[in-house]
Amino acid sequence: MVDYYPILARAMSAPEARDPQWRRGVYERARQMLVTQLLARRPATPPDAIAAEQSGLDSAIRRIEAEMSRPARGATPRQAPIDQADEDIADSPASAPDQGPLKTPLRLSSISLFAGAVVAAAIGAGGYMFWVQHAHKAAPVKNVASTAAPQAPPAAKAATPKPATAKDGDLAPGIDGGAADNDLPYVFRRQPTFYRTLQPVGTIIIDKLQHYLYLIQPNNVALRYGIGLGEQCTELAGLRHVASKAEWPPWQATPDMIARKLAKPGTMAGGPGNPLGARVMELDDGKSRINGTNAPATVGTNVIFGCVRLGNDDVVDLYGRVQSGTAVLVN
Repeated sequence: MVDYYPILARAMSAPEARDPQWRRGVYERARQMLVTQLLARRPATPPDAIAAEQSGLDSAIRRIEAEMSRPARGATPRQAPIDQADEDIADSPASAPDQGPLKTPLRLSSISLFAGAVVAAAIGAGGYMFWVQHAHKAAPVKNVASTAAPQAPPAAKAATPKPATAKDGDLAPGIDGGAADNDLPYVFRRQPTFYRTLQPVGTIIIDKLQHYLYLIQPNNVALRYGIGLGEQCTELAGLRHVASKAEWPPWQATPDMIARKLAKPGTMAGGPGNPLGARVMELDDGKSRINGTNAPATVGTNVIFGCVRLGNDDVVDLYGRVQSGTAVLVN
């Protein structure tokens, strides 16, 4: 089995590794790349071999996280002691339990391929997250004396005002933030992922801590969607079911929003700018729902109002795949 620890430790040597979200992006990209490489092999990689390699990668992630949590800021992952009791902040349900020794050992050439894939994934994810964080910083400009004749300054362009947002990034009712956020981190974009579960195909699993919604597919695969979580659903847990569905639903401000002058009394018709977005799936507890949003930038975060929200592109996709009565397991 590949020793994934030194591979991940190389990515964690970057200054940005102190940011948990940055590390989560590295871990998720490495997991996806590893599983993709294993599933692409011919003949097909046995399930126990996939589980064992996945377990090895997750063990390395837990080791890195234990070391990163040490108070000594200057220590690198290789210098810090190991504490297996510490939890991995990015250990999502995609990880599989240790299945013991492989029944069908992998060839050395294949193992080298997997290691190289994870190196590329770690570096690629790290570079992507670094770009997201720093792409908008202004680059220094050198003062260069121009020998050309001075030109008239270009006509000033009217700046497009940005929609006003609340402290949690939410948009006011009636303001349309679009169907999706183009700057959304890769880990919160809709994608298939390796996922082991005993739940039947078609079940929705909501991971509130990681801000993911999984739709279970055949062959240990799930469609993963990034979600935003409102305070209305912070206590939501256990097994629920989809009670009803609606397209472009109307929305009514809560008494709390009206009292805080964040919305006007009355009902807003469905359409762009509606806080419930393009689709809604009401749950059978009578107060919880999965819906779209007019503020797709809030996906991956906690917000004050609402329940479980997806970008409108994602909620339309999910809506078309589930039926009334679908089981919804909330972790």
